This record gives sequence, structure tokens and C-alpha cells, in this order.
Amino acid sequence: VTYDAIKIPKWLSLSEMHPVDYYSSYTKNCTGKFTEQEVRNIRAFYYAMCAETDAMLGEVISALRDTGLLKTTIVIFTADHGELAMEHRQFYKMSMYEASSHVPLLVMGPGIKEQQQVPNVVSLVDIYPTMLDIARIPVWQNLSGYSLIPLLHGKAENEVSPRRPRPSWVLSEFHGCNVNSSTYMLRTGRWKYITYSDGRSVLPQLFGMLQFCVLTDSLIYLNGNWFLTDFLFVPDLTSDPDELTNVATKFPAVVHSLDKILRSTVNYPKVSSSVQDYNKRQFISWKKSLGQNYSNVIANLRWHRDWLKEPKKYENAIEKWL
Repeated sequence: VTYDAIKIPKWLSLSEMHPVDYYSSYTKNCTGKFTEQEVRNIRAFYYAMCAETDAMLGEVISALRDTGLLKTTIVIFTADHGELAMEHRQFYKMSMYEASSHVPLLVMGPGIKEQQQVPNVVSLVDIYPTMLDIARIPVWQNLSGYSLIPLLHGKAENEVSPRRPRPSWVLSEFHGCNVNSSTYMLRTGRWKYITYSDGRSVLPQLFGMLQFCVLTDSLIYLNGNWFLTDFLFVPDLTSDPDELTNVATKFPAVVHSLDKILRSTVNYPKVSSSVQDYNKRQFISWKKSLGQNYSNVIANLRWHRDWLKEPKKYENAIEKWL
């Protein structure tokens, strides 16, 4: 790892953070002070593991080549999540930011052009129908995912799925630890919409910057001058690569449109309510099972560094929740 080339991520102040982000940082013991060297070390360790994994993948490919199987084998490399590595004052996963939810997807094999980059947004749910397609097993009609083979073979969008059109978005949701509400993300090519809980009690997030683009047929030449008759704004997530600027309140129409798509796919307020009921029931059961040990056990879980500053305050907050 080239240590000096490691980028130190930008952070919002604790007071500016989204409440779900603040909670996640808190439960990951990341609200304290970090030196630049500490952050750089954490990221260096992660990059070193990536390099090690790359070397291991190389050994697999070399073994396939040595045994003559590479010409008849499709290799798919992906991951279940990214590693925040101190972006947004967090490590680990459990987030919809790019460093957590954007995973690698590399494919090589017969019929797949080298060095090509497919611009479509795709999802891990596409892996299963892709493997069925590779094995020439009919893909079930009710699967959420789509085979990636047509995209990998460079077919046009209208040729990609004979059963139904591939959507222009991907969906992710999370209900596990280190978040204080269910989280849902809808990602298009340029916009990322994140909403929480019932969609009202917690502020949503929208990332993507608008770039000014001139339509080529909207310029007219008059009296020796060019005049603009029409223009277009195009959202571009790459203009805010650190995802620090939430533009949800600036573009309510975009939020409404993406939320409508999300609700047509999953009734997320209903799902969130079920999750909340489940969490409360399970927590009560867990607390009862601990008996007198409850205070000691909960104070020494993952969030122990911040919890131990005011343990009684946090126990009372839990009692209020229950």
C-alpha cells in the first residue's frame, strides 16, 4: 500500500450529522477524537486486505489457466458489502453510503469482452439468475434479479431481459444492528435516495449534484451570436463523491418520484413498523433473560466507550423506549 497516497475522508461535524449517522458512529465507538495518522492507518489496513484478496484471486485464475479450465470457466468476483474505513466517521458496514453499499463486481470468461465497463446499475440479487443463465437453467419468472449475461455480452437495453424490462434502479434495505431505524436506499445512475422508518419521522437523504448541460439542438445562431433556447440540468452523484450534501429539501419533486418507485416495490412504512415491534419484543425477552446482569452486559457491548460516560442516562432512555 502506498501510504502517502491514502486519502483522508472529509467529515461533517457531529452536530451536522444525520441522526441515523450519528447513532451509527456512536454505537461503533467513533465519536471520539482521531488523529490523521490513526485514520490513515485504518484505511491502510483495509487497502492491504484488498491487495491480499486480489493476489488470492490471481492464484485462482492461475490455477484455472494451468489446468486448462480457464477457457470454459466464468469467474465472478464480488462482495457482500464495503468497508467504510472511517468515511462519515464510521467503519465497518451497515450504511447506504457508497463506501458501504457499493461493492465490486468483476466478471471474466468466454464471450465476455476484456476491459469493458457496463454503466448499468446492478444488484447482488442479479448474481443468482446470472448463474442459472450460465448453467443454461431456465430463470424463474418471479425472481427479483436479472441475468447479467446479456449486459456482459454488450446487448442493447431492449435485448437485456426477454421476460420484463430491467429497471433503471437498484434497491437496498437494512434493519440490523448499529442503526436506530430501518433504512431503505433506491439508487439510479445519478441519484441516491435514502429514507428511514415510516418516511416521515426521520429526514430522508438525497445525494446527487446538478450539472448544467446544453442540449446540442438548442443553440441558434443569430446576428453573429449564439443564443441558448433550451437547457437541461443533469444530476450527477460524482459531483458530491463524499456524499456530504443532502439535497432532499432542494429537490422535492425528485424525492417524491423516487419515493413513489420505492413504495411500489416495498411497503416500507409497514415493514418498518413490523421491525420495530419485533425489536421491542426481542429486547424485552433478552433483558429478562439477563436478570441482574443486564446493566453490566449492556454497558459492555460494542458501544461501551461512550456508554460508560453516562450509563444511567442511557438505561433510562431505553426504559422510556420500552
